[in-house]
Amino acid sequence: MSNIFTDAIRVHARPGDRIDAVEAQWITWILLGRRGSYHVPVLIRREPEGAYVDIQYGSGKSPDIVNFCEDHAPYLYGAIWGRHYNEGRDRDVIWQDDVNDGPYRYCRYGFDEVRVTTTDDRPPVAPEAPWRRDPDGSWRLSVNGSYLTGNCRQADVGPMATPTTPLPDPPPTALPTPTTPNDWGDPLSAIDPRWLAPLADEHPTATLIEYRWRGRVVHRAREDDDWDGPSWQHRCADDWDNCLDPEFLRATGATDLLAPDEVYARDRAEWEKRATR
Repeated sequence: MSNIFTDAIRVHARPGDRIDAVEAQWITWILLGRRGSYHVPVLIRREPEGAYVDIQYGSGKSPDIVNFCEDHAPYLYGAIWGRHYNEGRDRDVIWQDDVNDGPYRYCRYGFDEVRVTTTDDRPPVAPEAPWRRDPDGSWRLSVNGSYLTGNCRQADVGPMATPTTPLPDPPPTALPTPTTPNDWGDPLSAIDPRWLAPLADEHPTATLIEYRWRGRVVHRAREDDDWDGPSWQHRCADDWDNCLDPEFLRATGATDLLAPDEVYARDRAEWEKRATR
């Protein structure tokens, strides 16, 4: 298997319109085309009032979103956003308006709490920060921050999945997400605040690292069983609710969640370097 991509598409209705359940299905089948979703479960999630529809699928063998952006989105809908993960890379990208021309950027995700269990009686980083100790021995810290990572939703659904394809039982190490479980993830990168960087991947005294957003675990790192024995592994559960892309937040009126300007400036610089490689 190759070219396994995970795509999260959000299509907004025009002001005054709504997307009903039938139209949400129509959009989904347009995106899937005749080849279906490549090794990624199809999930349709409609905003209760029909303001938008979210569609998860794998575009590895289905280029039909190109036609949707050209032939339908500009005339029928208010906006289209996409978050894209390529199994050959380690960061999600986000695009708006057009899947070919974008604009494209790295997709930044937010957290508001860190929870860590350690092998000793000290916080894993920044002992001067207001960590609190839970009865179970874990350390918690309320802190607003963000990171880059990759969100894979691959599962055993075959190369031509549709909305009616049965979902497999998740492995015991999978992390629940707002869509379908994640059983493989990438480490965090470009984390802000920077003093949390030691908790972006394996830490010598940590046995569990969790990043949370409004009570929901959005990233987990711990030692889990792999095919060749126990190893440090990541699970990613980011979604539109903790997407801190600056243009997405401005478009949705959630500018109070914006990360510091210098964080986005670093992301832009990283993206420009990527484009020249």
